[in-house]
Amino acid sequence: MNKIVKYILVTILMGTALSSCSLTLLPEDEQTSQKYWNTKEEVEAVLGSGYYYLRSSVEQTFMWGEARGNGISFLSSGDTYTAAGLKLRQMDILPSNTLTDWGGMYKVINMANSVIKYAPSVVEKDASFNESVMKSYLSEAYFQRALAYFYLVRTFKKVPYVTEPYVTDKNPYKIPQSDGDSILNACLNDLKGSLESAKEYFPETDVSNSINSKGRATRWAITSLMADINLWLGNYNNAINECDSVINSGRIGLISGSSWFTNFFPGNSNESIFELQYNYDLGQTNSFMTWFYNGASTYYEPSSYSISLYSDEDIRGENATYYNGLFWKYAGRDQAGTTRLSTEYDQNFIVYRLAEIYLIKAEAEIMADQPDNAANDINTIRNRAGLSSISSSSSKSTMLNVLLTERQREFCGEAKNWFDLLRIAHRDNFTTYKSMIIEQIVLWSGSANNEALIRSKLNNGNAWYLPINATELERNTLLKQNEAYENL
Repeated sequence: MNKIVKYILVTILMGTALSSCSLTLLPEDEQTSQKYWNTKEEVEAVLGSGYYYLRSSVEQTFMWGEARGNGISFLSSGDTYTAAGLKLRQMDILPSNTLTDWGGMYKVINMANSVIKYAPSVVEKDASFNESVMKSYLSEAYFQRALAYFYLVRTFKKVPYVTEPYVTDKNPYKIPQSDGDSILNACLNDLKGSLESAKEYFPETDVSNSINSKGRATRWAITSLMADINLWLGNYNNAINECDSVINSGRIGLISGSSWFTNFFPGNSNESIFELQYNYDLGQTNSFMTWFYNGASTYYEPSSYSISLYSDEDIRGENATYYNGLFWKYAGRDQAGTTRLSTEYDQNFIVYRLAEIYLIKAEAEIMADQPDNAANDINTIRNRAGLSSISSSSSKSTMLNVLLTERQREFCGEAKNWFDLLRIAHRDNFTTYKSMIIEQIVLWSGSANNEALIRSKLNNGNAWYLPINATELERNTLLKQNEAYENL
């Protein structure tokens, strides 16, 4: 793992942070609590940098969540991440692949660890920083750390579990991997303990900037993450209860079907729970138009399989998810074919919205032998989209296929697809559902040779995860390579 010995650059525009503060970089080995952690604003700046690094990792997390699934097609090798993602799609995965670099998520973790360790000491030094506010900041830091580890565990399975900040060269950085489920259980305990102090909502200080309401971790963002982690771990009743807490919160609601597209333009809808924020006026733009809607140079489009899932009645299909075969979620400003203005190239990246909570709950209900309840929750999303209701089935495989199809319609291109397939395939140690999911994946392959390669590779449960980066193995001799890649 990379040594992270600096908190932040000398100045950093805190567009996704809590203030416009900047940090002055102290010399290495002098970034101690006595030297730096003295004011509320300093805590805010480091907490804000955690959100900044989450946003800075969007290209990577998009590829982690989409490259090996069947939701998108690659139109070009594009930039570095796209070329690396195409290698993943082709199952040509080496430890040198750019996407095996986990440094971005550990920057998020380091910022969170710093807040968790040092923020409590600032209460005694700054009269404006009371215990209640400090604990609400800790709840956000625990969310950042847990979300980062959730990405890492789903991508690499076993990773180093670091809970101390790297503030000097004296910190140990050779740390062995921990079991992924153990890490996520520890994260769940942190999140549970932080819920009481979490904000139900953040009052807007600037109505033109929604960072305070949708760009920070509220109680409902934390509970959504807990539901998602519990679904992954197989704690189905816990996942159901957490979903109910969000659904019944009174703070978030499904928007009407005719307004579905407003989740993406202008974004930060009433349905949104947590999304990473961009703001053109603050100089925060992104590459989404280049990725999804740049003519002959576009990087990705919805796969033909994804498009085939939409019927004419589905409000989420043509002119919503896609337009002229290309992604429209990130390119359009309405469903009438009007493209975003150049000053609107600041699309947010949605992590959680309420539609997903209904579908997390439905999947947990399927696994908990509650097919009627699952059908009701799936139908809530289907009916909102203009589709008729489905009937329940006692077959878990049948219901899971219905659930996966609905998730693919709702979240096409939102970095969910591969994680959805993996989550179901890995159950029961890759026994019960692996073959069913492999059949889902080969739908996009296009040739008998590709199908044979996919089946061969994914027959090994460890191959569903990425290898440990070759450079990380050299730096940290306590790391062990994923068994599926040991001979590469």
